[in-house]
Amino acid sequence: MEKRYSHYKHMQNFNRNLLPTPKEYYPKEFINLNINSRWVKVRCPFHNDRIPSLSINLIYGGFKCWSCGTHGGDVLAYQMKRYNQSFKEAVTALNAWET
Repeated sequence: MEKRYSHYKHMQNFNRNLLPTPKEYYPKEFINLNINSRWVKVRCPFHNDRIPSLSINLIYGGFKCWSCGTHGGDVLAYQMKRYNQSFKEAVTALNAWET
């Protein structure tokens, strides 16, 4: 029985603690982002935005666009939506796998 499941010990595991914090992640996505506040508003990358309509919580990483309705709960959700990535692709891009 042990042999049958031995391949699992080599699998990578997702570790949420390895994700970048919102204050580390979002300034790389948006230039001149004021990270000294809890919420910021920026131009939404999910539609042709002329005025800032995307609100981002820099404590938890959640985001919501008040124009197009795109939303998510953390930097992982943003990465997946922004770059049209699967969960595995986004976790890999954010270096949140542990071996």
